Amino acid sequence: MEKKVLPITSIILFIIAVYFYIGSRRYVFIDNLESFTAIPIVLLMGLGIYYISQRQENQYAHISFRFSISCIVIVLLLIFSFELYKPSFTLADAEVKVADKYGVKVITEKSGKIIYNTDAFAFHTDCYLIVGREGEIENRFLFYPYSGEMAKIENE
Repeated sequence: MEKKVLPITSIILFIIAVYFYIGSRRYVFIDNLESFTAIPIVLLMGLGIYYISQRQENQYAHISFRFSISCIVIVLLLIFSFELYKPSFTLADAEVKVADKYGVKVITEKSGKIIYNTDAFAFHTDCYLIVGREGEIENRFLFYPYSGEMAKIENE
């Protein structure tokens, strides 16, 4: 069993890295959500280095099981943190809410850029910028993805 733990852990870490990447992408990597992707990749690299040293009959070969279990525990904590930290609304949700509230046709190609909100909402500071068209007029809206607050940016 101990010989199978290292490859199984590697597969789990790779799947978790993909999970974080896909999950972060839905939120347009707002508030540095992509950093969650890096941690399983670093752990995966550590497992790779460990595997190479184990194949060379290194003195650290006996800690394989404990190291793999530690990686899995860290990843479980990361998943829990990611689920707590991610916003309540994806960019697609925000576009629908803005379109419903303001009666505009959202221009998806121009929406989604993350901008720093100078009003400094509590802990998170990034907002979705949503561009909508009302007739010939193009309007811009800020959408705060953690609470669902939105505001129209006045055209100059």
